[in-house]
Amino acid sequence: MNRAITLSLLSATIAAGALAGVAWASDDDGNRSVPPREEWMSIAELAAKLEGDGYRIREIEVDDRYYDVELIDDKGRKIDADVHPVTGAFLEREYDD
Repeated sequence: MNRAITLSLLSATIAAGALAGVAWASDDDGNRSVPPREEWMSIAELAAKLEGDGYRIREIEVDDRYYDVELIDDKGRKIDADVHPVTGAFLEREYDD
């Protein structure tokens, strides 16, 4: 029984990791490798994803390695965020006062 539970948990962990999206490799200095531009979401696709997640978009800028976005969340808080260009996931997020 314990083996079945362990195998189920291991399978779930592997599946969750596979579904998490594109991982960025880092060197020893923490520099992220950059996905090729042809893999990036378009600005329109990113905007649609963020709006679908409940954010109001103030600005989207293309940085060398990611999208730099300014958003307002559902509580009215202003957010500056670095967003992964392929998955649309937040890499860093800072709330403005």
